Formats: sequence, C-alpha cells, structure tokens
Amino acid sequence: MPAESGEKRVELSIESDVAVLKLSSWVDGLGWCGEKTMHLEAEILDEVHKMIGAARIRLRNQRADAGEAVAAARTVLQFPQVA
Repeated sequence: MPAESGEKRVELSIESDVAVLKLSSWVDGLGWCGEKTMHLEAEILDEVHKMIGAARIRLRNQRADAGEAVAAARTVLQFPQVA
C-alpha cells in the first residue's frame, strides 16, 4: 500500500514475518527510485505506531499554531468612517 506526497513515496508490504517499509523518490527520466528499505519485526511495530501517532499530533498542533499566527496577522482593522 503506497502513500505518496509530491516526489516521495512510502510503500508498506509484509514479507513472511516482517513489515517492509520502502522510501522512494521520483526522478525525471527514471521514475521511482528506491532510497531506503527498513525491515521491522512485529514486536517493534507497536512502538513505531505510537511514535508516528505522537508525531502526527505534534505536527498537527504546530500547523494549527502557525495557522492561528497567520490568521492573527491578517486581522483587518475597521477605521471609523467620517460622516
């Protein structure tokens, strides 16, 4: 099952008793080129899942904080109108 974002792709497969993660990059003229491959035993997958979940929450919070800062910077001030 691949997950793509721009010119990066991560694929997950199961080979016998391990999960295999493959990181690839798109190269014009060549296509998807493998960069890294990780073989993860079942025992470590739970810990990796927790780490990814924590990273998602942290990144989501950072984006939300950055969005609030941008929204605050875009605040339009209403000036009194002269009659």
